[in-house]
Amino acid sequence: MKKRGLIIVLFLSMLCMTGCGDKENQKRKNVYINEYEKIVHETAEVEKGDITPTLEFDVVCDTFERKNYYPVLDEMEVDQIYVSEGDVVQKGDVLITFKSGDIEEQIAGYKVTLDQQQLLLEHYRNLALIDTGADYSEQIKMLESDIEITNLYISELNAKLNSYSIIAEGEGTVAAMSDFLEYGIVNSNNNIITVVYGTGDYYATVKDDYEFVVGEIYEGIYAKSVYSLELIDVEISENEQGEQVQNLHFSIAMDGVTKVEKLSVTVEKNTMSDVLFVPQEAVFQVGEKYYVYTIDQQGFREAVEVTVGQTVDEKTIIESSLVEGDKVVIN
Repeated sequence: MKKRGLIIVLFLSMLCMTGCGDKENQKRKNVYINEYEKIVHETAEVEKGDITPTLEFDVVCDTFERKNYYPVLDEMEVDQIYVSEGDVVQKGDVLITFKSGDIEEQIAGYKVTLDQQQLLLEHYRNLALIDTGADYSEQIKMLESDIEITNLYISELNAKLNSYSIIAEGEGTVAAMSDFLEYGIVNSNNNIITVVYGTGDYYATVKDDYEFVVGEIYEGIYAKSVYSLELIDVEISENEQGEQVQNLHFSIAMDGVTKVEKLSVTVEKNTMSDVLFVPQEAVFQVGEKYYVYTIDQQGFREAVEVTVGQTVDEKTIIESSLVEGDKVVIN
């Protein structure tokens, strides 16, 4: 009996060890180790060439008036739009018209009646001259009264018709057009068009050493319109941070052109020849220093401190530590 019990215990022990081993092997089979993968960086080459930097700034009008136009009635249906944003308009120009129903037909009908009344009046006046023995005063008086009433109706209808048009009150520039116009129906609380009127000059403060010349003409852009700006004064001063700035004073170089609130000016500076440059996104800053990552022959990257110049059109000029053809990592 002791021997049989020993055999049973040994069998159960071996069975347990076999089961545990199978479980451990199963766990090992579920573990997958990836092969070594080398990191591939997106790179760009250091280039050499000419770069023309630009100086961009806004000039602001010192005085201007903004006029908002609203429909007179609710649920007015847009007929025609005669202007777009940036257009220069003159006093009396029709900007927008609305469908006026039968008003124009009524006016046309009254004008036909008026013509007939005037012809008949002239006829009676001629008869009075020819036939001096007859009295046509009553007919003439009635026709004159009818003509006065007809003109009154026409004037009232024309006044009503004017409410179906948006007309410029002066010389100005279209600054904004409402999105409501695209839907074709507008209400009296909708500001559908804004026109800016002004007579002042333009001013700008620029923190740059570009040499502006008094008397030169610069282009100011608003929407699709281009204005000629004449520089009439340059004053050098310091801002609150103690930096030197140039205060510029411009005037419109074209007579009779109304100004807008703000214009954008772009000036091309002197071309820099044979300079090294990299994509702007390749340069990063740590503290007050600038770095790029270069790629060696084994494909590994290394941080290199560089001296940078201006950034023009997303290209940063490199003044030290790199040569043409070096590869840098794009961050």
